[in-house]
Amino acid sequence: MKQTITVEGMHCNACEKLITLVLEDEEILVNNISYKNGRVSIEYDNTKISLNKIKQIMEREGYKLK
Repeated sequence: MKQTITVEGMHCNACEKLITLVLEDEEILVNNISYKNGRVSIEYDNTKISLNKIKQIMEREGYKLK
């Protein structure tokens, strides 16, 4: 499933790198990420992971999905 999510709390390139690493560890492909517009385009298998689980992962790292 492809989806673009809005993320609160990204402020720099390091935030982009951290989010990319964390999501890729969960087998979520990050197609595009921009702290400037607060958006992350992802692709994932929704039979393996839910959007709610992705939200929990992001919150654990200090980011919030809108």
